[in-house]
Amino acid sequence: MRLNNLEIWKKGRPYSAPLPSINNLEGLPRTAPLLDIGCGYGRLLNHLRIMGFNNLYGVDFITEPLHSINYAKVVAANAEALPFKEKVFMGTFLVGVLSNILEDEKRKKVFLEASRISKENGILFVSAFAINRYYKEKYEAGIKEFGKYGIFRSNSGGIFRHVSEKEIKELISGAGFKIIKFQKLPFTTMHGNPAEGFVITARKLASLS
Repeated sequence: MRLNNLEIWKKGRPYSAPLPSINNLEGLPRTAPLLDIGCGYGRLLNHLRIMGFNNLYGVDFITEPLHSINYAKVVAANAEALPFKEKVFMGTFLVGVLSNILEDEKRKKVFLEASRISKENGILFVSAFAINRYYKEKYEAGIKEFGKYGIFRSNSGGIFRHVSEKEIKELISGAGFKIIKFQKLPFTTMHGNPAEGFVITARKLASLS
């Protein structure tokens, strides 16, 4: 029996898409409103809490894991339609989320929403699985099935999409952020397989209006 992406996520082990260090969040007061988009069971939110931040928010389209988070304000919502006003957050985070968003337009909307709810000069932190050498055969099979390089079906049956350097830079800059730190690092999947990914810190540019 094949599993869908949610079932795979529930059964899988924690993955090592890197979390931000204090250096990534330089200048943010501990009371700064921070939003984790795709918070799941709160891996990143708990990390931020341990770092001393105390004004935490999280969203995820899956309701179940949100019940376990009692130290942050959490709500069920889609990443491309966030239930927040404009220019609310001083820090916005997308950690390991992009792999589950397959469509080009939805990916753009996620970054545009992150921009909309971010204060000017606010931080965007992205940790995303990159198109990498370990998945070449899966990508080639994915071209035949999905018509696009980078989309693949996992051994368990889930469908995921990795991101190229060109695409991730265009998504971030196209949404009104300036990249201030860009790294390509070793990642580990939820099943313990080697991969590669991008770890990016960006800042929201001032509005022209």
